[in-house]
Amino acid sequence: MNVSRRSVLGGVLASPLLVQATVAPAADAAGATGTGGDGWVEVLWTAPAQEQWGLLDVTVEPIAPAESVERDGRRGLWFPVRSAQGDPSMTDPATAEGVGELGGGFVARTLLAELRYTQLAGVLRNEQMSGRCMVNGADAGMRPMFTWRATDGDISIVPGTSGRPTLLRVSELPVRPTPEALAAFTGLSRSYRTPLITTDTVVAHVTAEGRYHPPGS
Repeated sequence: MNVSRRSVLGGVLASPLLVQATVAPAADAAGATGTGGDGWVEVLWTAPAQEQWGLLDVTVEPIAPAESVERDGRRGLWFPVRSAQGDPSMTDPATAEGVGELGGGFVARTLLAELRYTQLAGVLRNEQMSGRCMVNGADAGMRPMFTWRATDGDISIVPGTSGRPTLLRVSELPVRPTPEALAAFTGLSRSYRTPLITTDTVVAHVTAEGRYHPPGS
């Protein structure tokens, strides 16, 4: 497997795992930024995504402290959030901005290679996530990978009392690939068969939770 295919597969598989930005907003956001803590992210792939991975003979295993999860026939991964900061824009989640890093990683195995994805990080802005990671120790770079509509997820906000942080939770947020991600994935899949995934395909549902500490808290 050549370098371009490694990075493509890395983007397709790893980037959904970086959506911790939904609760971990941006260091360079225009408004005041806070920090996130005690966070985690769970990603469950949809049936079309799982079928596509099967066609490509892809298997995935977590690298601790990440864990495998399975619910309602859907498989996925759970990650702790290592760090997060930004502005969650609680009055208008569609404008949330953030940066964050996940703990652990995962191993993707194909018939041609074993790829280790670590140092998972993401940037969120304008309902789009760009992600980067290390693939077998090499920097895979940053690229736009997934989009969503904040109103599609179940958002829960529990204000903190007595100086405690606000608890934020986004449940079952559907994510779709960007044109850039789809173009890369189509290039990889062409040697197998017609891809099942388009920019309208929901490839995963993301649930994320964390505690938001406002600036100065």
